[in-house]
Amino acid sequence: MPKKCPPGVICIENVTLFILVILGTVILYFFYSCTDFMKRASDVSSHSLSQSHTFNDIKLEAQPRITLPALLNRTDVYGDPYAPPLKTNVFLSNSGDVRGVPVNVHTQGRPSNYTQVGLLTRNAGKDTILPLFGRELLSNRDKWQYYTMNDKNNAIKLPISINGKSCTGEYGCDSLYNGDNVYVEGYNDIFNVTVYENNAIQYIPVL
Repeated sequence: MPKKCPPGVICIENVTLFILVILGTVILYFFYSCTDFMKRASDVSSHSLSQSHTFNDIKLEAQPRITLPALLNRTDVYGDPYAPPLKTNVFLSNSGDVRGVPVNVHTQGRPSNYTQVGLLTRNAGKDTILPLFGRELLSNRDKWQYYTMNDKNNAIKLPISINGKSCTGEYGCDSLYNGDNVYVEGYNDIFNVTVYENNAIQYIPVL
């Protein structure tokens, strides 16, 4: 004879209770799996969006910008003794190339800065000694650019030429050596070249 529950009491058989426990466990498992999957998908989406912003920022930062301080470096011909006697007849403004194409890229090495490499002595007439400024233009072809300054207080830069070829131009001239003769504009005369000795590498005994 089956057992009857007393009035007001809910009776559950062992088999029914076991089935309910299994069913509840399955529901909780699926609920947790769905929640974890949605969380992972949200993290992946956020990470992808962050990488996209970072990549866009890198592309924007990688675009070369033309800034005045960089292009106008050493153009004070009057006040800077190491600024060559060159004129600038273009107007430059702060702008960027929207295509990101670099310009004026040196393909054979970057020219060095101008330094005093020697002196010039007038061959005839009044004794005149001028400083010789130069920089190496193309090391593989031994090409240099040169100029000098007058011996007056106003210190004006003066171009130098050899056999009618300007040593201040884009292509420069051959390297000068002791005893070479150059023509100095402004003095309209020939000057003899004296080149300083090279600064040799010093011996370091501890290495």
